[in-house]
Amino acid sequence: MSPDPAFPTIAELAGDLRARRVASVDVVRQALDRARGLESALNSFITLIPDAALEEARQMDAEIARGQYRGPLHGIPISIKDHIDTAGIRTTAGAKSRVANVPAADAAVVRRLKRAGAVIIGKANMNKFADGESGDNPDFGKIRNPWNRDYSPGGSSSGSGAQVAAGIVPLSVGTDNGGSVRIPAALCGVVGLKPTHGRISLEGIFPRLYTLDHPGPLTRTVEDCAIALQVLAGHDAGDTTTARRPVPDYGAGLRTGIKGMVIGVDRGYVTVGQPDVLAAFDVALDALRSLGASVVDVTLPPFDQLLAVGNTIASCEYSVAAAQLFHEHPSDFDAAVPPAASSADIKAGALIPAVDYIRATQQRRVLQSAYARATHDTAVVVAPTYPLAGRPFGPYPRVQNREFTANDAIRYTFSFDLLGLPAISVPCGFSHDGFPVGLQFIGRAFDESTVLRAAHAYEQATTWHTRHPTVVGL
Repeated sequence: MSPDPAFPTIAELAGDLRARRVASVDVVRQALDRARGLESALNSFITLIPDAALEEARQMDAEIARGQYRGPLHGIPISIKDHIDTAGIRTTAGAKSRVANVPAADAAVVRRLKRAGAVIIGKANMNKFADGESGDNPDFGKIRNPWNRDYSPGGSSSGSGAQVAAGIVPLSVGTDNGGSVRIPAALCGVVGLKPTHGRISLEGIFPRLYTLDHPGPLTRTVEDCAIALQVLAGHDAGDTTTARRPVPDYGAGLRTGIKGMVIGVDRGYVTVGQPDVLAAFDVALDALRSLGASVVDVTLPPFDQLLAVGNTIASCEYSVAAAQLFHEHPSDFDAAVPPAASSADIKAGALIPAVDYIRATQQRRVLQSAYARATHDTAVVVAPTYPLAGRPFGPYPRVQNREFTANDAIRYTFSFDLLGLPAISVPCGFSHDGFPVGLQFIGRAFDESTVLRAAHAYEQATTWHTRHPTVVGL
């Protein structure tokens, strides 16, 4: 465990900032210094904006001094995944062909963060076009895991996970369409939330999978995730990507515990993974029982069915989203890009008949109903987040005496993007060779409050979230 003071939570920083025991400009300067010191080791940023960040921090300090406190994100340094539009700051989506793309307006999530007083220090490196979980960007280089720089932090929100884990920022905002928030959270030993589809706006985010994309926060604790979600969630007039649903107080029931809560687990579903991952999951189930929860068996829709339906929808939606970019920059879709973004696959997606896409969307409704019936008597379902403890660059290792595949990698995450359900990953252990392992809580649609409550109870009963990687590069 690192004794480094670079790991305060948002909740801790917020109290100090509001009481003026610390100044935002000093907190932001420390974040920038750490980012610069670690960048050669981690390669986690595409763009840093030190001058603008420090000027914004000075303004946040002046507001606090005048009694104009905006809330717990006021003066907090954060980063943004680099396919989320930021006015006046280049937004590349991880592609060098887009280095000249400087949006005139902020994405909706960025507007909300700025209104809350958050200070953006830079744009996080990512898998190119938010595709895959390799952490290997052919244009901007490999993003490194702070627990072991020879390994990936996961993806596609790779830089976001690495930055929170390395103590650079306490909050980074990423996106998830197959596991791209939760997988980096698991592999980096931090917390990552994918809310219900439609809970957070997609407006101003590089289009990929319209009905599968979910923006979400990566933080150091579940409480910090709740703080971030409170700012990010909700519908704005004119936004067609969010549901017109009330946003509850996510902090209100956070500490009420899980005694009597019924938690579901599908043992037939939780079958793929390295021994250390599956063992950590079993220990986590025991911890949940010790907190008073009942762990019951459920039977979820088969992953093969979920995958087939999801792949059809994803192929069609990405071929539409990438059509203009593919026409303008076909070389961006070459063999160096993960296979799902190859030119052949984009062309194939465009050739899928509309009737097949419509049938897949209908089948998704059937699967959503089947999942709802299977979990009717449970508050949440739990599963591992990622089957590997430590994700190497390049080929996957063999697991359970067979070849591990890209579909195995998203086994525990992609289903809940397709179903649109809220899911959070929290640290639940470490492998024998020192890699973090993630535990996932999945809830009912628009019931992030229960997901956060269950995750917080588990987190506070364990110490995994208090462990940090040894500082590198400084």
